[in-house]
Order: sequence, then C-alpha cells, then structure tokens
Amino acid sequence: MSELSRQDETPAPPAGLLLAGHFVEKRGYYARRRAGTRDWLLFYTRAGEGRFRLDNQTWKSGEHGVVLLAPGVPHDYAAVNDSVPWDFYWSHFWPRPHWIPWLRLLPQVRPGFVMLSLAGTAPRQRLQGAWERVLLESRLPGAYQEELALNALEEVILLIVQSNAKDAGRTLDPRIELVLQHCMQQLSNPPSIARLAELVALSPSRLAHLFKAQTGDSLAATLLKLRLHHAARLLEFTGLQIREVARQTGFQSPFHFSHQFKLYYGLSPTLYRKRHTRS
Repeated sequence: MSELSRQDETPAPPAGLLLAGHFVEKRGYYARRRAGTRDWLLFYTRAGEGRFRLDNQTWKSGEHGVVLLAPGVPHDYAAVNDSVPWDFYWSHFWPRPHWIPWLRLLPQVRPGFVMLSLAGTAPRQRLQGAWERVLLESRLPGAYQEELALNALEEVILLIVQSNAKDAGRTLDPRIELVLQHCMQQLSNPPSIARLAELVALSPSRLAHLFKAQTGDSLAATLLKLRLHHAARLLEFTGLQIREVARQTGFQSPFHFSHQFKLYYGLSPTLYRKRHTRS
C-alpha cells in the first residue's frame, strides 16, 4: 500500500518519553504514520523479517538488522511472514545531546532512515543484554528509572555505532558542540540565536544552516526540546510549583510553558507529574 488513508494511521506515542518493547509479530502487524513522530524510533531484529517502506521503495530488515527512523520520517513498517514471526526490540526516544554526533555516523539509505546489520556474535549478545536492561529499567517504578533506562539505551546505541559507523573518526563541528554546551548551561535564560552566533563567530543564518546540517534539527527546536526535557525532569524529581519550573526553564509565562509542554508531551505539566511520580 503506497498511499496511507486516515483510518490506517497508527497513533503516535507522546514525544519526549522513553518507550521500549519486545514484540513477536506475524503477518498482519503494521504501523503507519504519514508524518512520523517527533522522537526517534530504533529497531533491532532478533529473528524473522520486518518490512519498511519509504518514498515508494521497500526494504526488509532481517536477523540482526538495525533500523533507525529520525523525527519526521514517515513510518510504514510491518511483519511480512506467517511461518517465521518478526521478533524485534523497539524504542521511541529523544537522544541526549551528546548522542547526536554518534547517530550521524550511521549509514542512511534515505535522509533520516538508517538501515544496517549488526556484525559479530559478541556485539549482538551485548546489545541484546543492554536492550533487556532498557526494558527492565523503563518498567520499574521509582526515581531515576528513566535515567537508568537511558544509560542502557546509550550502550545499545554505542554498540551499534562501534560496529557500523561509516566514519568512526568523524565528530561534531566544535562550534556546534560549543553551542550545545552553552544552551545546556543556559536553560533558565535561553540565549538568542544572534547571541549564539556571536559566541562562535558566525552569522545567525550561517549558524542555523550549519546546526541543521550537523544535527538534523533546527537550533530553535533543539533549544526548546532541551528546555522541555529539563522541565520534565524537574516535574518528576522535585516538588517545585509549575510557575517555578517554568521560570527555571526560561519561560516567562507559566501559561505559555504549559501550552508548549502539552504540545510536546501530550500532557499538561500537572498530569505529567502525577503520571510519573506515582508509585
């Protein structure tokens, strides 16, 4: 099916949350999202085969296959075999800032669409063990569980990059690294693009172009996501009032903060806190 009808559309999960699972599916299982999602989606096939379609072309990811879909890349994937089910791990996530240059090292068959095969018995065993820890940590209640799950997912990503990086020596442009570091340090008082451009001796337009080319996302969108992720951590791990969370993440108006937070996470700050702090 090359055209997606509205009734075929698979609901997208809330952005910004780490979600992970292990599915074993036969023909008939599928997911289609014409606009993709606002987060990244990673697959690892243990057995069987998954079919992925993009731009009217089809690819199949078999045993030990890895697929990574960047934000905004359309989703159209399915199990295609009745006799051998598609046995796969998956995870929706938003990368920590220092993951971005690692993800850029992976070979793309289309912009934002990574497909590769994980080579070697030892890396495969380690990856499967790390992914099982992602599942465990993401399901356990308690403080810092998402951070523990992200640590395990970071190991998954590093194992994939280590085995398949197209250029292991390639790094993020030092000017972009400096911009990201400065943004992380100024979440309560976010700098303007003009100020960031001045910091690295570039024009605002040149910085915006370089940042997009290096990270795959706009500078303004990345800064907003960093602030919202920090806000989510404050809601989970502190008792700060919503007004104070807004202030500490650079929003002058708590109403504007709540609006942006709900657009991104699909929940108001109050509901997000209730859901993520309950035992």
